Amino acid sequence: MALYLKYRPQDFESLVGQEFVKNTLQKAVADNKTVGAYLLCWPRWTGKTSTARILAKAVNCKKPENWNPCNDCEFCNAINTESLVDVIEIDAASHTWVDNIREIIEKAQFQPTNSKFKIYIIDEVHMLSKGAFNALLKILEEPPSYVKFILATTETHKVPDTIISRCQRYDMKSISLEDIKSRLEFISSKENIKTDKESLDYIAKNSGGALRNAISLFEQLVSDNEIKYSNIIETLWIVKSEVLEDFLNKLISKNPTIVDNFDKLIEDWKNIKLFFKELIFFTKNKAIYLLKNNEEILDYIKILDILDETYSKTKNSLDENTTFLIWILKIVSWYEKEEIKKVPVPKLKKIIPGTGTEIGKENKKQELEISDIDDIFWWEEEKIQEKVISEILLQNNSDFDSELYINTLKKNWAKAMVLMSIRWAYLKISWTNLEMKFKTKFALNSVNNPDTIALLNWGLVSMWLNDIDIKLIN
Repeated sequence: MALYLKYRPQDFESLVGQEFVKNTLQKAVADNKTVGAYLLCWPRWTGKTSTARILAKAVNCKKPENWNPCNDCEFCNAINTESLVDVIEIDAASHTWVDNIREIIEKAQFQPTNSKFKIYIIDEVHMLSKGAFNALLKILEEPPSYVKFILATTETHKVPDTIISRCQRYDMKSISLEDIKSRLEFISSKENIKTDKESLDYIAKNSGGALRNAISLFEQLVSDNEIKYSNIIETLWIVKSEVLEDFLNKLISKNPTIVDNFDKLIEDWKNIKLFFKELIFFTKNKAIYLLKNNEEILDYIKILDILDETYSKTKNSLDENTTFLIWILKIVSWYEKEEIKKVPVPKLKKIIPGTGTEIGKENKKQELEISDIDDIFWWEEEKIQEKVISEILLQNNSDFDSELYINTLKKNWAKAMVLMSIRWAYLKISWTNLEMKFKTKFALNSVNNPDTIALLNWGLVSMWLNDIDIKLIN
């Protein structure tokens, strides 16, 4: 028998991680105040069906111990072996239609055969059709005194409010890492399996808060009645924390050799998807540590944001290795664009057009300073820039006229906008603001993305407009 079945909770005491739910239900049984309909919600494999069975045993048990089912009387044994005719479990995914519910309602009118209560456990209740829900409404509102309905769902939002309002609702929670590790230690002692702390930490962390997942992974990793973290690393191709640290540091520092690290992972036949799952946990823990020490975590948040999105995309990806490589390049690219505001922009020097000579400095040539980012601007950017400077200087060879500069920019800005494929907007520009009012929603959506905004920032900087607030409106 699989371990997750062997160690499935059989009473309230063995129900892991749901203290509020089990204490409330146990007290209701003790006070004889159970209701006719219960709704157990969220998430998968956290004990909803087990709780329903335990409640079914508790209300029918002949020899309860502290209002806990004894698991020894005829009713408890019959429920444990799924042979009690008065406890009916239904999978709503395969009993979706209204006729299925009408059959339940019809049979619910009959008294229990042997037990005190007839129990209907309807799992994945959100799968019922609209007609089936409507048929269920009346009996949930006024069930016979000897009938109890226990509904379970992982998608509460799909259950109609009319159904929810007729039930006593309990929201289960993901089981904590400590509770999962405690249960695994209990199973280890019962099965005489040796474990180490690193192994239990890894299993709990990768269970997704679901005890069944944890126990299944635990059983998978047992070898010769032992689980060693060193064996887990070898079996599942897990990388060590030092590798994760190096990978994350290279991402933060935009080190181009990170591509070599990625290639090495593939060459070593590492589980790439598992590696990036570990990287998510590692980055999250690093960010939390830095936050607690009042250090900057913006870069870590960006990495987590993009990685979380990328990880979900790999489910339908043709090649997950390529998907993750794109993520790496995207992270580095994003940082480069974000850093544009930090690029030092040179002050405008008044140059005599076509000579490179600074005004007021006879026989002393000084070339116009160009920032490091000029060579990555769009084509013809230098021509536009030269025209702007020339027009300013030709019209104004005395003191620098800021108003004239702005007006000249306005004249030439349309050319820059065409080159940036955002010609569909009315522009209003000043020293501190650029307002772009788009003629269509489509045009706004075309521009409103990180890549285009970064390019727009570059354009502004190339015209000596730094720290400009960009506002996109429709």
